[in-house]
Parts: sequence; structure tokens; C-alpha cells
Amino acid sequence: MLVTTLASSSSPAVASSISHRPRSSRDATATATATAGGADATAGAAKKRVLCLHGKGGNGASFARHLKPLLDATSETIEWYFADGHVREPNGGFGWWELAPGVRTFQASELPGLDESLRGVRETGPWDGLFGFSQGAMLAALAAAEKDDSVTEFCVIVGAAWPTCAAAKLEEISDAGVRTLHVVGARDGINPPEQARRVAAAFGAGARTFDHDGGHVVPMDEAALRAYVEFILDA
Repeated sequence: MLVTTLASSSSPAVASSISHRPRSSRDATATATATAGGADATAGAAKKRVLCLHGKGGNGASFARHLKPLLDATSETIEWYFADGHVREPNGGFGWWELAPGVRTFQASELPGLDESLRGVRETGPWDGLFGFSQGAMLAALAAAEKDDSVTEFCVIVGAAWPTCAAAKLEEISDAGVRTLHVVGARDGINPPEQARRVAAAFGAGARTFDHDGGHVVPMDEAALRAYVEFILDA
């Protein structure tokens, strides 16, 4: 898994790349990047580290551009990282596991590549938080269900479906040990809203939900942005 971090929330330029390196070397890279950008290295080291996982057919760079308002709003407290999936999709983007043409994750009998993606999250962590959309949302949920310290504080799970053939991990959750925010689109025609709610229910009564009137998107309007920021910064 290739993971990139941004020099600042105001610039989409990639500052550094990391792939399956021990956390100590990654932290040194992030600190050096912050120093080069004129930021205080000590303050940078204190930021929470959040890994963002794009949807099927996307990539880390485009996801970063879409989330820019959130990056700007949390630049003082969050160091944002963006990963590319390891499965090449026909549109030139990436995915986190393979699917037969026309088959969606909740319909699949197997998800080749899922274990590699979970390993990538684990080996580049631990992460304070995960922010995932669509396939990336399901990957975030499954990583949290692993209880292996891949993620230690929170997950934002946007537009998820129930990963049927891998759902045993979610069904066995008693206490994932992380806070979750589940973003549900009323008109989501890709991953039906009831499936997103089923994922939320797996995380218990403490799971939060944010409902919006849109479809299969990561909403970035004022209400959504406020919900993300309040959740992420709710220590």
C-alpha cells in the first residue's frame, strides 16, 4: 500500500510517500516534512494521524482534493494521509479488492485482495483514525473489527455496504474500542442505505449516524463538514 501525506491542507502536492515502513521512520518523515514547510516540528508530531481510503475506481489524490474543506478545517490537529488501493480498476483508478463485472461487494461470494488491503492498513499503522468511502468505508469498518490496533480512536464510514462474505468480523464485534460515524445517503443507489445502517448497528449503540439527502457521495456541505469536524475532534 502506497500512502502519501500532504505538505499542508492548502496544497494538494504530495509531500512524502511511505509504504510498509516502521512507524518510527514514518514519523520522522512527517516531522521533516512539517519542518520543511515552515511548520513547527513539535506541533506536527502531536497531530493525530488519519488514513483516508478512497472508493472503488478512485485514488488518494482525487480523494484528497474532494476532502480539502475538511483538511483545511482540521489542519491544526490532524495529519491527513491518503492511500491508493492495490487493485487496478478499468477506469484507471484503484480498488481494495477484486469484484467480477457487475457484482457489488454485498453480492460477492469472495473478496480477493481484502486480506492484502487489511494488512496494508495494519502495517502502515497504527492510525488514530480512518476515513473511508464506499469500498474504503467497508475496509475501514473491517480494519476496526480486527481489534489489532490498526486504528485506535475513530472511523468515519461513508456510503458503506454490508460486506456479506466477510461480515463475520462485524457480526462478532462486542466492543471495537473505537468511535464510529456512519454517513448514510437517502438516495444512495450503489450501496443501499439499509446496508449502511446495518454496518452502523454492528458497532453498537455508541455508533453515530449522519443522514443526508444525496446519493453515493461524500457530502461536503456545511452540515456534513460540521458533523465530521465535531466527531473527529471529540476527544
